[in-house]
Amino acid sequence: MQRITSIFSILFAPVFFIYNSVLAQGNVIKRENFLSDYVFKGNHIQFDVMAMSVFKAKMVNQSGSYPVSSKPALGLSIGIKYKINFSNTKSLIIGPDATVLGRTFITAFNKDDFSPSLIRNYKIKGINSYAPVAVISLPILFERRWLYAKTRYFFANGGGRFCFGAGADYESMFIVVQDINNGFVDVGGTNVYANNDAKPWISFPLNAGHSWLLKNNNLMQLSICGDISFTKYVNGTYTIKNIPNRDVTTGSYSSTGSYIGLSFNYVFTSANYRIRKAFEKMKENK
Repeated sequence: MQRITSIFSILFAPVFFIYNSVLAQGNVIKRENFLSDYVFKGNHIQFDVMAMSVFKAKMVNQSGSYPVSSKPALGLSIGIKYKINFSNTKSLIIGPDATVLGRTFITAFNKDDFSPSLIRNYKIKGINSYAPVAVISLPILFERRWLYAKTRYFFANGGGRFCFGAGADYESMFIVVQDINNGFVDVGGTNVYANNDAKPWISFPLNAGHSWLLKNNNLMQLSICGDISFTKYVNGTYTIKNIPNRDVTTGSYSSTGSYIGLSFNYVFTSANYRIRKAFEKMKENK
């Protein structure tokens, strides 16, 4: 028990030292000055988690008239950033993201349109219409901050993102339905490449949010995020076929992966280290 107490003292003594020193020296180091005097006097490590809504895929009909559509799809991103602080209000942010971008292909089939009829009506929607693609990216962002309180500020950042798709060179979504004779009918789907033909591309992120200074002098942030891409990293065709008395329906199918999302960020500031150094210097100068 005595050994455990010693380890606990070693690990947490710096925290108690900083807390007690701030109380004792409140007239010298004030918490309202932490952002400008300590938090942004060094660089930061930032962890991001973002949920997003990816814009719906673009579909252009080329033949036939069978109803097909696409809707916005869910996506998820995690990342780690290094934030270089030039001043209290300006930073450069760089670091990798791993992102899953979704897309959808939605249609439906009436059992009575087939001969023999299908075992049921088929609706290709929700998870059945969802196709995710992994993208690795490296954003480079410039950030501007507006400090309006001793522990809070607004921020906005934007720049460019270098992206590389981890999807397949050629990817297919097959839709197969079953009839009452236990036969299976291939009624079409999509055929695309999902990695921009193995070439990198550039997108343009823009984010705005709010930040809070926590009691441990790290930062918690919540932001609205957007990313605009003009590159069809998913590109190919769709087909609906083998439906009695209906012409084959074909068209182009593409997605740029543009999205809007909500991001939660946790920022390690190392401010406590700088505060401790400030107290040690104050002690030496006495």
